[in-house]
Amino acid sequence: MPTEDTHDLDLPLPRAACFRGSCAPGGTTMTGRFSGRIAYVLGGGSDGPARSGESLPMGNGRAIAMRLSAEGATVVVGDKILERAQTTVDHLAGSGLAVEVDAADAASCAAAVAVAADFAGGLDIVVCNVGVSGREPLKVQSLDDWGFASDVNVRSHWLTAQAALPGMLDNGRGAFVFVGSTAGILSSRRSLSYEATKAAQLAVMRHVAVRYADRGIRSNAVVLGNIDSALVRREFGADGSKARAQVVPMAREGRPEEAAAAVAFLASDDAGYITGQSLVVDGGVSAAWPVPRP
Repeated sequence: MPTEDTHDLDLPLPRAACFRGSCAPGGTTMTGRFSGRIAYVLGGGSDGPARSGESLPMGNGRAIAMRLSAEGATVVVGDKILERAQTTVDHLAGSGLAVEVDAADAASCAAAVAVAADFAGGLDIVVCNVGVSGREPLKVQSLDDWGFASDVNVRSHWLTAQAALPGMLDNGRGAFVFVGSTAGILSSRRSLSYEATKAAQLAVMRHVAVRYADRGIRSNAVVLGNIDSALVRREFGADGSKARAQVVPMAREGRPEEAAAAVAFLASDDAGYITGQSLVVDGGVSAAWPVPRP
């Protein structure tokens, strides 16, 4: 029977890359809402093409890690490809560590949290961003696709939270932010596994929030709509931005930096009385009646 304390698990340590110092480029020490806080971002690399005129591919996880760092946090970045995580760390304003983690592997998820917690003496903020999309509707939904989506989009998130929770409870505080999708509250008709697992992810978020609210733990989610991330560009094409924006009342896609701003708010003390909530960041899509533009 699994327990809420995973500190005694004998887990193999993941690979970790070098870390940066505590100053921003130019030697300016960072201060802000997260000064002195330690954050772990699961899925903090970026895999896909950069935006036009930019050289650094910007995904939601990378933007989140950079935003938390810019506001003073020490950030541990986890990614399946260590080099992608290290690229994120190289662009942080302050100190950080890159850690290799396979979200589809249970032991890897727990081991990465252990490394992150040991790096700077505990975790204050955990952001579960990793996810995989799918394109199989019910008629052709396969067991393999369902299992993989469940492992990455749900299991890795609760395993990460489970591993980070004991240290947060010991400290009497902690903030989880789960990066979800409007696919968890609306259906695009494209992928059963993605929609189901993104809905389940929100259930994990609410469980953590309600179960541990009286012990200083907060848990929330950002529910993202059409975001012009590196992953979306890779999966659906960099040239499809205009078509994707047509369904958005704001007539544009969101930017990973805007997703990161929402995450930073929920992770901060500014959201100190907010827990168990899903903050929708979709440019108005979920509020709109489906009628053609005038």
